[in-house]
Amino acid sequence: SSGINAEYGECKAMNLKRWMGDIAGCIGEKKISEIVIPGSHDSGSYCIDAASKRTDSLPNIPCINPLIDVVGALWSKTQDFSIQDQLNMGIRYIDIRAYLDQDDDNFYLVHGFEAQPLFTEMTTIAQFINEQPTEFIILDMNHIYNCDNSQLERILDKFQLIFSDQLCPPSPADTEVPTYNELIASGKRVIVAVSEKPECFKSSYRHCCSRNSNYPWIWSSETHIVSPWANTTDIPTLYAFLKETMTAPRASNSLHVTQTILTPQTQDTILGIFRPPSNLNELADQLRPHLDDWFEEFTAYQLNIAIIDFQDSLMIERLVKLNVPPSWRNTTALQRVTAM
Repeated sequence: SSGINAEYGECKAMNLKRWMGDIAGCIGEKKISEIVIPGSHDSGSYCIDAASKRTDSLPNIPCINPLIDVVGALWSKTQDFSIQDQLNMGIRYIDIRAYLDQDDDNFYLVHGFEAQPLFTEMTTIAQFINEQPTEFIILDMNHIYNCDNSQLERILDKFQLIFSDQLCPPSPADTEVPTYNELIASGKRVIVAVSEKPECFKSSYRHCCSRNSNYPWIWSSETHIVSPWANTTDIPTLYAFLKETMTAPRASNSLHVTQTILTPQTQDTILGIFRPPSNLNELADQLRPHLDDWFEEFTAYQLNIAIIDFQDSLMIERLVKLNVPPSWRNTTALQRVTAM
C-alpha cells in the first residue's frame, strides 16, 4: 500500500466530501459507534430569516408579531450552509425536525419557522449518497410536529421511495451496530432514526414505529441514538454535563450524540435586543474557543457523533482527524483537499 502507513492502508489525502473512504484504512474495522462523526444541529435551519413562514411554536401577538419574527429568526437559524454544502464539507449526521403545514399539506424542515420542503432535502441527500459510494449518512428525525400516525406513514413511505434499497435496518437481533466495512459492503448506507416520543405527535400516534414491520429499516431516535441535551447557556455547566453523559454506560446497539451546543432561554432572546449575544451565532461563538480541547479530551470517552451550531469545514476537518493516529494529524498527506 502506498499510504502513509501500510498498517492502515491507503490514506494519501483527505477530501472532506469523501473522508470516510479516504481514511477507510483507519475506520474500516471500527463499529460506527466508535467513529468520530461530524454532525450539525438543526441541520435544515440554514435558510430561515424573518420572512420565513412562522409556526405555532412562536407566540402569536398581532401587534408585535413582526418584531417576534425578526428576533425569532435570529435565534432559530443554527447553520450557515445548505444541507448539500454540509454533506460536501463532511457532515454525516443530519438533525431533522419535520413539520406538517396544514395550509398546503406539505412537510417542511422546521425550527420555529419553516425551512425547505422535507422531501426536497431528502432527495438532495439521496443524490449525494449515490454519488459517494464510500460514505454513509445518519438521518435523525427526532422531532416530528403536527403529525398523526397516517401522516407519519406518508413521510416513511416517501423515504422508502427516495432512498430505496439504501436504507440500513438495525441488526436482526438488535444487539449491536455494524462496522464501517460491514455497512459499506451491505450497500445500505442511509440510517434513518425516527422519534418515538408521543409528545412529538398528535394524540392519535400510537404505534412504536421502530418495531413496525412495514418499515423494518427504522432506528429509534430514543433507543438507538442517545442524545443528551444540557439545555443551558453556561459553558462550565455544559462541559460537566457532556463529560458526565459521555462516561455513562452505553448500549451496544446505540450511537451517542454529543450535543456541544448552548441553548438560549426566553430571557436571552429578549435581552439580545439590547445587548450581545443578539443571535444564536454570537452565542455559539462563545463556545467555539473551547471545542478543540473538549473534543480531544472526549476521544478518551468514545466520542462518536459531535454536533455543533454553525459547523464549518475547519471544525469538521479537526473532528475527522480524530479518527486517525495522532502522529498523522498534522502531516501533509492529511491536508484537506477542497471539497466544494
